[in-house]
Amino acid sequence: MVTKVFISHDSEDAQFAHRLANDLQRLGVQVWIAPESILPGENWVDAIERGLSESSHVLVVLTTAALESKWVKMETNVAIALERQGRIHVIPLDVKPCTVPLMLGSYQMVSFGRVYDVGLSQLVSMLGLHDAPSGLACPPLQHVGVLGPEMIHIPAGEFFMGSDPSVDKCAEDNEQPQHTVYLPNYYLAQTPVTNAQYAAFVQATGHRLPSHWQGGRLPIGKDDHPVVHISWRDALAYCRWLTEATGKPYRLPSEAEWEKGARGIDGRIYPWGNEWDAKRLNSFEGGRGDTSPVGVYVEGASPYGLLDMAGNVWEWTRSKWGRVFEDLDYRYPYDPTDGRDELDGLDRRVLRGGAWYYKCEYQRCACRSRSNPDFRPDRYGFRVALDDLPPP
Repeated sequence: MVTKVFISHDSEDAQFAHRLANDLQRLGVQVWIAPESILPGENWVDAIERGLSESSHVLVVLTTAALESKWVKMETNVAIALERQGRIHVIPLDVKPCTVPLMLGSYQMVSFGRVYDVGLSQLVSMLGLHDAPSGLACPPLQHVGVLGPEMIHIPAGEFFMGSDPSVDKCAEDNEQPQHTVYLPNYYLAQTPVTNAQYAAFVQATGHRLPSHWQGGRLPIGKDDHPVVHISWRDALAYCRWLTEATGKPYRLPSEAEWEKGARGIDGRIYPWGNEWDAKRLNSFEGGRGDTSPVGVYVEGASPYGLLDMAGNVWEWTRSKWGRVFEDLDYRYPYDPTDGRDELDGLDRRVLRGGAWYYKCEYQRCACRSRSNPDFRPDRYGFRVALDDLPPP
């Protein structure tokens, strides 16, 4: 017997409701949802009554807007009456925080509040369906990082930022002069965001997929590789979602925060010291020819234990370079009060860390690259930061 569900929602929640409808239809479920399911010329009340009478389940999208909607109230009341007659099953969906009405308080809810696919998986089970196909399913929860990535504390204090050409023969003009910068306490993710972690965001929000995810699926065998084909704006969107999902204010690091995390306080050239060693990172010299799983180059760790701060992928920072690729508007000494770390404007943004097919001179902790914030090449990823927070 084919399962048929009625999705009751407010127009403000249409994006979520229609995404859910599409996913359920891909699993073979028949869905009644307004306005698509209303026949031409059909009265809305008649159409709703028809949809409810033909359905085996009613999914009530619970948000503040839905609870204020006269249509959702009417549909819910009719659905509960039909359930008491044994003709239908009501399943409330916890989508956004709201005060659940008493008449729905005794029902087992399905939570979509943190990660969309976790809610979808639970709903699939309650509907008695088979597991979702692999193209739809979220990676195993232990790989998703729903509660946030592993964060490393970077203590407050000064560090040497930039390059000293007497020590670093590859020093560029845009990295000079070397100078001291004070930063308060903060946290950096131990590794870049992975494909699996980014998949949770995509599935929860419907954000556009990285271009190399063919058919909407993660690249085979690359769940734990850094996500690439990511623009600066994609990275910001991920931070906003992770903040909402965890209640912690995740953001992109400034280039100063990134550099201190990579080299510590002593101005070293590479995360591990001043001597080049191709075995400590994924770069052109290593010949890997592709991204690598995050965290496998343990001997390349920074003084704080951060991994992949050299090689693998370039990482977006929040910091501005300037409006023109060739011209650096934000020079050293680094001044956090001059607007360079603000999110406004159309400036190109600074990237750090080198990437898998770049040579050693680009893998230095002080090396600064830049790009259009909408550019999504196969070598751009990111890691997240947090301001210092009190212990839970």
